[in-house]
Amino acid sequence: MMASRSLTALAAGLTLVSEGLAQSVNETVWASFAYVLYGERTPFQGDLVPSLTPLGAQQLYAQGSLFRARYLSNSSLSNEDNAITTNSPIVGIQRQALDNSQLSIFSITDDYVVASALAFLQGLYPPVTQTFASNNGGDNASTLANGTVVNYPLGGYQYPNIQNVPITDPNSVWLEGYATCTEYWSSSLDFQSSDVAQNMYNATSFFYERTWEEVFPNTIPDSMLNFDYAYDLYDYAQYAYDHDKAVRDSLNEDRLAILRDLASKQQFNLNGDLSVSGSQEGDMIRAIGGRTLAAKVVTQLRTHMNSAGSTDKMTLMFGSFEPLLAFFSLADLINVSGMFSQIPDPGAAIVFELFTTDENVEYPREDNSWVRFLYRNGSGRDVPLTEYPLFGRGNSETRMTWTDFQTAMDKFAIWELSDWCNVCSSVALFCSALSQSSGSLDEPSSSSNGVNQNNNASLSPTVAGVIGALTTLAVLGLAGVTAFVFGGIRIRRRDSSEDASRRRSSLGGFKGAEKMASDHDVSVAKNGARHERVGSWELGAPSGIGNIATPAPVAVPGSGSFGVSRRNVKDDDEDSLLGASPVDPIERV
Repeated sequence: MMASRSLTALAAGLTLVSEGLAQSVNETVWASFAYVLYGERTPFQGDLVPSLTPLGAQQLYAQGSLFRARYLSNSSLSNEDNAITTNSPIVGIQRQALDNSQLSIFSITDDYVVASALAFLQGLYPPVTQTFASNNGGDNASTLANGTVVNYPLGGYQYPNIQNVPITDPNSVWLEGYATCTEYWSSSLDFQSSDVAQNMYNATSFFYERTWEEVFPNTIPDSMLNFDYAYDLYDYAQYAYDHDKAVRDSLNEDRLAILRDLASKQQFNLNGDLSVSGSQEGDMIRAIGGRTLAAKVVTQLRTHMNSAGSTDKMTLMFGSFEPLLAFFSLADLINVSGMFSQIPDPGAAIVFELFTTDENVEYPREDNSWVRFLYRNGSGRDVPLTEYPLFGRGNSETRMTWTDFQTAMDKFAIWELSDWCNVCSSVALFCSALSQSSGSLDEPSSSSNGVNQNNNASLSPTVAGVIGALTTLAVLGLAGVTAFVFGGIRIRRRDSSEDASRRRSSLGGFKGAEKMASDHDVSVAKNGARHERVGSWELGAPSGIGNIATPAPVAVPGSGSFGVSRRNVKDDDEDSLLGASPVDPIERV
């Protein structure tokens, strides 16, 4: 996203107005599930370590503020012209003081994703004093025997329980089902030799070479200036465009739009091409991330229903865009709007709401419950949270019964971990442990329409314990070897030249053909987990492979590239809180 557009994401630009907008007076929202994309980060290529930027944090803070306005407030969120979201408070949820027992929050372990989750939660539950959740001890926990009231630090900062799920955890499958899926990566690698990829490669090579020659000279090796690296090249250019005035002037908005379109073609075909199969015919292997995400959506809403509304009132998952593109394709959203075939903007969110339309309902039953899907592509103040129809139901049918929703999701969702292991031919340690264990997954529950699902899309405690133990032992051994081999040492070649043309971009980057520390094909995180990308040595892939594109004609080079994919999950009338700023930093010693 261009900086001019991204800056509109700042929470300060959002205003609250009290209006009864568009919601039926009889509607009652009981639970919400959201998958949220991380905010702006530094690029994968170059000398910078990928990390959340201040703008990225503001984007997620603004998105969290919108969710607060929708679910925790009595006011709707609007800009000067129209409503950004209507007010749909969740029944029984704590409005001011965060109660972690009511929320389920998951994140993949990349630093910029975890930081995005924290920024979002700052907007959802901003600092507050003199208010404490009853499940956390309430006023009694904050009051000392001598009568002194003790608030949390930083003006009442609230502490969310964010579950960071590493790829060694079986439950990572539901958050990023593509990450350790061998068949997914194999299918991605197959694309490079396809006619579609070759045609896009030939049609766009001159555009990439000319753009880097004019705007980013000597920053990325010539061997990467092609459609095979469409996503990485767009990622690099977008960051520079947003943060470097010289780049903005020389690159221009039109050329950046071409880079974005090419990257989107590549990434959508890697994650949304349903015609491609892996080891099993019709397994839609490239959309595997959407298939597991779908199971988690239904599971979390069902878990909420099974608890009679006491838990999982709001589920928040934070990750990368691959599962989003996969779900858009699976749910037939790409025929609703071309927006759903594009890489989402930073902070974008999909939302599923469980609600009823009957009055005086103590708690919804399956036969009177409804589900709606909403999407907000980014966090700008001009971007509304909008309802869209799922599964090709037509633009007039944006809501569906729980039974119909569950049945439609069952057509492509993967409910069992063992099924995922088989479809992916995964070499993940937990798959090996699962196949060797005598235990089984949780007994599936049957819905009223006969759809079979795992009750929580996760392992039973017993099996999870066995798998966790075996995985931990293996990871500890691997970590020891990794520490010895890599030792955390990075060798980086610096260019001593002061030539201004070599510093057009402040990002740094590759100098010549040698691989530098900024090449994240295979890197080792502090926890010892590898962040694989297309072309990693583990997958036996050549070093120059990226992602996929649609066979669309390229009249003007300007729509996509193959790029590299990452893996690499009281009553409140508080307008002032909704507009609250993040905690002020200490500016003195």
